[in-house]
Amino acid sequence: MGWILNKIRNANFFGPYAGRDIINQNILPKPTQMDLLIDVYKDEVKNGKEVQSLIDELMHYNSKKYEIRNLETKLTEVNLEELIKDAEELKQLISMLILKNQNYKSAQKIITLLLDEVASIFNSKIKPHITCDITRAAAEQLISQHLETEVRKHLGENVLEIYNRQIKGMLFFLTGNCHLEWK
Repeated sequence: MGWILNKIRNANFFGPYAGRDIINQNILPKPTQMDLLIDVYKDEVKNGKEVQSLIDELMHYNSKKYEIRNLETKLTEVNLEELIKDAEELKQLISMLILKNQNYKSAQKIITLLLDEVASIFNSKIKPHITCDITRAAAEQLISQHLETEVRKHLGENVLEIYNRQIKGMLFFLTGNCHLEWK
């Protein structure tokens, strides 16, 4: 038994140690960028911290990128004319979302972050499957499976009340402002 005590006396322990299990219940995941923006947004609203201009990145998405090929043209090119009416309505929904939240810098950043995510998911997971013979059902399935599901994971507390309609609206907003191509 003496040799065990000798071994323990000469051991170096770094951090917690015990004879059995150590249960550490104080480990929380690091907050995401969205979590931090949500906290800032709530503070801005509570304290009336408003701004008068759009942040640069949101202005970029809110403006037409280059030669205009409108939303209708792009959807027609891939034989998705059936989506045009809903797409135009949803695109307008995002313009109103931006307008409604333009006075809060953090809200602008949240919207921009989500627009970036929508563009990335569309280009990597949806666009490769878009062909001239795609059906509306197949396109809706791709949007639901990839875009809506992925973006919802990033919403956190969802203080701006962004749901599937708004997520789809972001897709058509970006398409109509020439930031996304369907073919």
